Amino acid sequence: MKSGSSIIWLGRQRERQILEACSQHMDKVLEVVKEAYKAFIAFTEGKTGEVNQIFKKVFDLEREADSIKDKLIDELSKGLFHPINREEVIRLLLTVDDIADFAKTSARRLLFVEPKNLDPRLLENLRLMAELFLKAAETTHEAFRTLLRDPREAIEASKQVERLEERVDDFRFESVIPELLRWCEASNQAGQCLIVYSIIESMENLVDRCEISADVIRHIAISYL
Repeated sequence: MKSGSSIIWLGRQRERQILEACSQHMDKVLEVVKEAYKAFIAFTEGKTGEVNQIFKKVFDLEREADSIKDKLIDELSKGLFHPINREEVIRLLLTVDDIADFAKTSARRLLFVEPKNLDPRLLENLRLMAELFLKAAETTHEAFRTLLRDPREAIEASKQVERLEERVDDFRFESVIPELLRWCEASNQAGQCLIVYSIIESMENLVDRCEISADVIRHIAISYL
């Protein structure tokens, strides 16, 4: 029994060390999202040159996040670690990395749209949706930061991410898509309409990955109770 307890304890300590190392990845992903948000603000203000400059930074930060993820997954293959917990942490890493990927994709697609051609109401909705994806990423980041400090607090923060995802979903269907359809019908620019729609989809996918990440954080937090 004593030997078994020691193995469990060592496994749990190893898990905590890995999760603490994951914070570096989570921090970098949040940097990617913050820069993508800046790209959206510049876009809605008609600063296309600035959007291009910001995207380059988004691209570089996303590659850095991807590199950190790969190193952590390699580390997870070594040493004492319960296979179920390993699977959860790898799932968290991959899903959080998707957040950065969709942030990069959203910002990149802005480069193919001329903001002055969009309806002001549609531009405003894109700005508001960008604010929501930033808030979702920040709340996911906070849920992770509280995971080892206070699992119950992490569970509550995870619930907040879920509520934000529902808010984004409602906002998309009630405001963003109707405005997009009106603009598409009036402008008769099929290509631009498709790109703007893909931008909206990428933003929604970003928030969806925040919710999935929050679910994994909640599962891990429950295991600490």
